Amino acid sequence: MLRNTLDLIRRATGTRRAITSRRPTSGPYQVAHVTVVHRPTDNRIMRKECAALTEGGVKVILLAVADRDSTVDGVHIRALPRRSGRIGRMLLGPVDAWRQLRIVRPSLIHVHDPELIPLAVVWRLWPGRRAVYDAHEDFAKQVVGKRYIPRPILPIAVQLARLLEVIADRSLDAIVVATPSIGSKYCHARVVLVQNFPWLRDFPEPSGSTTATPDEVAYVGALTLDRGLDVMISGVKESRHGPRLVLAGPADVPATKLLQAEAPDHVTYAGLLPPTEVPAILARSRVGLVLLRPLPNNLESQPTKLFEYMAAGRPFIASDFPYWRRMLESFDCGLFIDPRNPTELAAAIDTLLDDPSRAGLMGARGRAAIEEHFTFEHQTAALLKLTRDLSHV
Repeated sequence: MLRNTLDLIRRATGTRRAITSRRPTSGPYQVAHVTVVHRPTDNRIMRKECAALTEGGVKVILLAVADRDSTVDGVHIRALPRRSGRIGRMLLGPVDAWRQLRIVRPSLIHVHDPELIPLAVVWRLWPGRRAVYDAHEDFAKQVVGKRYIPRPILPIAVQLARLLEVIADRSLDAIVVATPSIGSKYCHARVVLVQNFPWLRDFPEPSGSTTATPDEVAYVGALTLDRGLDVMISGVKESRHGPRLVLAGPADVPATKLLQAEAPDHVTYAGLLPPTEVPAILARSRVGLVLLRPLPNNLESQPTKLFEYMAAGRPFIASDFPYWRRMLESFDCGLFIDPRNPTELAAAIDTLLDDPSRAGLMGARGRAAIEEHFTFEHQTAALLKLTRDLSHV
């Protein structure tokens, strides 16, 4: 079935010049970034990739679900309608995006959701049009961890996810990947690594421990049980120092229920904050937490929050994944623990709060590592080159 599907796509792609012999008139934008899943202010899509392209002189527009058209930091956002439910989004979202693309008419589209891969394949049927898929995650591994997918149909869902990845790999002009691990699964001749590191310019030089609140630890990111919310709440409660846990990010339904039960005691939930407010949250905290469960999609991930803690000059406590250890252990800027064990978390928090001098040195080493190795400023050249090459700039 997979082979037959791919043969059909190749034959369709091979005959695209028969559809029309006239190159379409290009619109005012050279590239359109498209998402029906992520918020229009998504950190990777808008604040990093679109912002970097705009600053590099590329005419870029972002198509995303929003209430109205807007311009944010020089990036033009074209609003797509909201669709209720996952099925509605998956079926109607690509249709909505297609309608807008016919108006915008860029020479290159850069899609960020797996459900937009078929749209990208069809877009390339017209001469002069190019399409890129941006793989934020290993989609097949991500599907394995989706709790809402009934177990009996999970194998089918995984196969469909793999099929979409193979279609993108064989049919589009390039694959942009967020991590080396994701990139290793693609065979495309043009796999471009654009890692989701923080802009260094967003994080001022840390002012040291004097401005940090001794009894605060922080977590910034999506709040779910699979990302360790229950362990963070329990571990902070067990700590001898009795620190306050400061949380910022979107919360799913189970996380919201847990927060409603725990927030009055030792948890402060700041809600979903603009990325520009994250550095201030971290500057007031002593330690950053990132306790992802050992799910297949997490084991070789590169959580943005982990690098944001380092950029803020704060030591981290992170899941003890071999990939994370290989990447960061040599910098000695954080502690690694079993992310399922609140007692280990409490002990790690106490270790850092007991010794402010050691914690400060770890934070300084993390900041130095960011400046030398892990900034988004170092990622922009590859993205700009790919976009210019494919959009005929």
